[in-house]
Amino acid sequence: PSINGKTKTNWNNFRNHINLAENLNNTIINSTNDLENLVEKFETLILDAKIAASNPIPNSQTYIDPRIRELNNERNFVRKTFQRNRDPVLKAILNKLNKKIKKLNDKIETDNYTKTLTDVNTDDGTFWNFTQPFKRKKHTIPTLLGPTSIAQTNIEKANCLAESLEKQFQLNDLHHNDTETIVRDSVEKFLNSSPNSYTDFPPPHNDELIKCIKNLNKNKAPGYDGIDNKIILNLPINCITTLSIIIENIMKFGYFPTRWKTATVIPILKPGKDPTDHVSYRPISLLPSISKIAEHLILSRLNDHLEENNILIPEQFGFRKNLSTTHQLLRVTEFIQEGLNNKQKTGAVLLDIQKAFDRVWQDGLIHKLINYNIPHYLIKIFHSYLSNRKFAVKVNNEMSQNKTIKAGVAQGSKIGPVLFA
Repeated sequence: PSINGKTKTNWNNFRNHINLAENLNNTIINSTNDLENLVEKFETLILDAKIAASNPIPNSQTYIDPRIRELNNERNFVRKTFQRNRDPVLKAILNKLNKKIKKLNDKIETDNYTKTLTDVNTDDGTFWNFTQPFKRKKHTIPTLLGPTSIAQTNIEKANCLAESLEKQFQLNDLHHNDTETIVRDSVEKFLNSSPNSYTDFPPPHNDELIKCIKNLNKNKAPGYDGIDNKIILNLPINCITTLSIIIENIMKFGYFPTRWKTATVIPILKPGKDPTDHVSYRPISLLPSISKIAEHLILSRLNDHLEENNILIPEQFGFRKNLSTTHQLLRVTEFIQEGLNNKQKTGAVLLDIQKAFDRVWQDGLIHKLINYNIPHYLIKIFHSYLSNRKFAVKVNNEMSQNKTIKAGVAQGSKIGPVLFA
């Protein structure tokens, strides 16, 4: 099922539809195939309920103020009369009416704009809706010059950009056979010795899920499945339980559902770059919203282990709770101040790694997690999470063919930045 166009949803009907549907919480899960089937049924249940509880919003007609409508009617009558007999007196009246309509129309527009401006506030989102048109400039992707051809239609542009990005998500040549052998043997040994299922993990609870869901931004764009955060915020409690069961089995089997490993990529032109060049676009990845909730719970368990065992060095400030670039800037300032006090010069070496997130060696990452003694169920989840990921580029309403990601951590994910760190 899919949701197309603008709709208005009755959320009470949405929840009632789900509550009357098949109860998925009694599903027996004995394998990863069972888990995949449950995820598919869960998504279908949600989308079916959304469609059943939604009605299309008709295209709104332009509102015309009654005063303008009355003057328009009068002006049209005078114009028709003038066209028949060409009376100069009627011409003067027509010109006067046109000026009157324009003046009144300008006043109405100014009054409406002033009212909108005085009514906006940050509590109900009207402020952000008001400022968006000033901040965001929509760029239409022009004809692209690809490596071997010219892309003119939307589908051609999407496929051209997808092929370019596929080359970006490739592993660099390591040029170190001994290291490659050590890492490959380490990962193979871990996977071959891993049990089919785990029990030594803190299971998710509904309260943990509800807390996570309450913090969702309802304005975030959804992934390919069309299930956005507003839908998730309106799920009934039995759906929360179903999601909890899904995440518990992700941890049990050390397996991340295949359906959640495909990203929709929106190309955004880099500032100052040639819009006709296929390499001038930055990929913005949209992942399924439900998958990011699962990521949140998995990530919290990883962070707990990292903090409890002091695995991250104290100088690591990025992607850590209660730490930010502000703290790092303060640290740099203290170094500079100390140098000034001691009449010494302070230097800095700044390193910018090109395509850093996109070129991470996945097996090398798993090898490091093994050496850090990360809980085995988490390592197996991360191996599954990173393996066989796919993406498709969207240009307007056209989607490219799915492409495979062979390196890097997932863009747009919650887990990716911490794994990179």
